Amino acid sequence: MTVGETYDPLGAHLRDPYPVYDRARHEEPVFFSPVMGAWVVTRYDDVVTVLRDPVLYSSSAPFTDAVPLREATLAELAKGYPPQPDLIQSDGETHARLRAPIADVLKADRVAALEPFVREQAAGLVASFADAGRVEFMAHYAVPLPCRTIGRLCGLDPEQARLVYEWLDGFIILRSAHLTEEQELAGARGFVRLQELIGSLVRERRAKPGEDAFSEVVAASVPGEEPLSYEDEAQVVANLFQLVVAGHITTVPLGGMAMALLLSHREQWERLCADPSLIPGAVEEILRYGTPASGLYREVTAPTELGGVALPAGSRVLLRYNAANRDPGKFPHAAEFDIARERNRHLAFGRGVHFCAGAALARMQLRVTLETLTTKLPGLRLAEPISYRPVHDVRHPEAVHLVW
Repeated sequence: MTVGETYDPLGAHLRDPYPVYDRARHEEPVFFSPVMGAWVVTRYDDVVTVLRDPVLYSSSAPFTDAVPLREATLAELAKGYPPQPDLIQSDGETHARLRAPIADVLKADRVAALEPFVREQAAGLVASFADAGRVEFMAHYAVPLPCRTIGRLCGLDPEQARLVYEWLDGFIILRSAHLTEEQELAGARGFVRLQELIGSLVRERRAKPGEDAFSEVVAASVPGEEPLSYEDEAQVVANLFQLVVAGHITTVPLGGMAMALLLSHREQWERLCADPSLIPGAVEEILRYGTPASGLYREVTAPTELGGVALPAGSRVLLRYNAANRDPGKFPHAAEFDIARERNRHLAFGRGVHFCAGAALARMQLRVTLETLTTKLPGLRLAEPISYRPVHDVRHPEAVHLVW
């Protein structure tokens, strides 16, 4: 059978997709998956080819659903704002316009200004469980740190920050996991509530701007002081939703993945504890080897060839960053986890005009996490095997049980 015929991203290949990606890079680096309804791209150079040509490979089409939603779920989603382009699903001038205000609030100086707060929160979270001798790391650290960080950036109070993550988390698994009808409806309702919360904050910030990212994005997106039209409000809400996504979708699983990788490669953890200068490189290797965001869709706008495969216009292409990041044609000893790896130009955050705007924020939080844990709890060990959430497009540890 071909690679595409055996590819089961929500089943057999959910926990460990790497063997099938290894086979694909060798036999069919670009293969068609009936399950995904798209051509899956697994080789580093082919992924970069797509990322460098946003005209031929458009981002403006909606994502393909791996799992079609029920009619009741679609009806619930329709109660929110009408769909709008955003910095992820847009091209050309529209993309540049929508990306600019989000990129501005995630610039290096803003991230640096947040670091003392992140460091304080990281220390406090670790102190809250340090005496217990064990912890479920996702619930007690990997989730709350990014929630508090994005809350601080966006001017959210603690309850708003909690609700944002709760509703966002339920929405992320829609269309990419097998859910019950009740789970689907809960995710859809949460998405609508999240839109409504962001909309109310947009109106508040328009009337009374503050010194926070939401205020700045509102002001930059629609200059002036008059109340926003419904259309303008819907557009700003769509873009701010992606800011919220950027603050959580990579960073939450990244913390859990870091512990899973470092503690299952014990010698690497001990090297890190002994030599903190290895932490920046460890951050990049965790991103390469444990890539949380598996990849994104593109749509071919004109007939072309990719990886030896002829693609007609309208073809859907699914980039697999986690496959490309273990391509032995790009990374020597790609299947090995090595925190001292050199020349680590991974694709965990993409590349080109759609490079992840939240990359610096995610990197900073992981660096602070490693600095804090290697200092405070060098005796950390994995207590149980890692379980992963049943979602194909985000490698997300469900539970990470640690002891010391």
